[in-house]
Amino acid sequence: MAFAVVDFETTGILPSYHHRVVEIGLTHVEDDGTISGRWETLINPDRDLGPQRIHGIRAADVLDAPLFSDVAAEFAELLQGRVFAAHNASFDLRFLQAEFERAGYWLDGGTPSVCTMRLGASFGLGASGSLVQSCSACAIDLTHAHSAGADSHAAAQLLAHYQRSSADWPGWPAYWEQTADAGRRYRYPTGSRTGIVAKPRAEASATPPSFLERISTEAVRETVDGAAAQYVALLDRCLLDGFLSSSERSQLAVVATELGLDRATVEGLHRDYFVTLERRAWADGVLTEDEKTDLAAVGMLLELGDDAIAAAIDDLAPDGVDEDAQTAFTLNPGDLVVLTGDMSRPRSDWEAELQARGFICHPAVTKKVSLVVAADPDSLSGKAKKARDYSIPIVSEHWLKEFLQ
Repeated sequence: MAFAVVDFETTGILPSYHHRVVEIGLTHVEDDGTISGRWETLINPDRDLGPQRIHGIRAADVLDAPLFSDVAAEFAELLQGRVFAAHNASFDLRFLQAEFERAGYWLDGGTPSVCTMRLGASFGLGASGSLVQSCSACAIDLTHAHSAGADSHAAAQLLAHYQRSSADWPGWPAYWEQTADAGRRYRYPTGSRTGIVAKPRAEASATPPSFLERISTEAVRETVDGAAAQYVALLDRCLLDGFLSSSERSQLAVVATELGLDRATVEGLHRDYFVTLERRAWADGVLTEDEKTDLAAVGMLLELGDDAIAAAIDDLAPDGVDEDAQTAFTLNPGDLVVLTGDMSRPRSDWEAELQARGFICHPAVTKKVSLVVAADPDSLSGKAKKARDYSIPIVSEHWLKEFLQ
């Protein structure tokens, strides 16, 4: 055994500022430079994901990912007997120490380590080159930068390149042997595996299961009074921005079960809700192309059949308009709005626009807040969690942009 090359994707740059690991990539490199194994997993940081535009991880990807503590024992086993290696190792070592300690594992100081960035100075690449630059100079493919698994594997190839290149250089074989020996002597903390499996990023891109499939075909408890109205009210809030986030899908399935609604009943509520939307769209006597697009999108989100969607977006008006249809969500001047997450434009710009329309930007989520706007509707931030607890709608920046136009 020789090296465990690690890369962390994180919510920020300083563990002391409560930044957390959101993805781990680990690649084993042997004494002769052979790459012998890879392991990676997303991590649920139990907070917002920070600069998502950099690491590309969505909150929906980590909702069912393990916590660091869930995989700490397995991760430690993969490090055991090896030198910790990384590109900019000091950065990753800080998070290694912080995450192990937070999970209740004591990590002794002086972890043997190798930094492929600093080693670059000895191989004509300089001591501060990025991983992308270093790999490019050494003809190493790195097609998914800022994915922990890809970055770890690329850094491992870079380390192997250094090993092979220096095999005949004076003093270098001894350096590699002494470094590897230090890794073999160092002991990482040990613990019992939890049985919770890793979740590689590739699995996150798979199509999530239908939320209707999570609802039993038979009611598992007695139906609650007013259950249909309660479910439809939640559905209306979830569809406010024309999108069902992963967390919203889960909430709908859970609420349906808690209200004693079986799948057939829920499907019927979806059809009735869709008909109500169609009648609203026809209230002015015209069904525009934009309204057709919106109706089709909602029909697909509600998992209605193609025939039902096609019938709703044809040019034939439905018979009458339901006078008892529920009132759509509205935002009125004076309502409190909360912004959360790393947004695509300065938050101060959004706040200025909202305030100009008479809305009040509020720093925290309370029961008096009317709307939460999140960079990622599945955000794990404290604000988003509290909004879900209070059944406050959470919408995206895109919705806010359209609303303010």
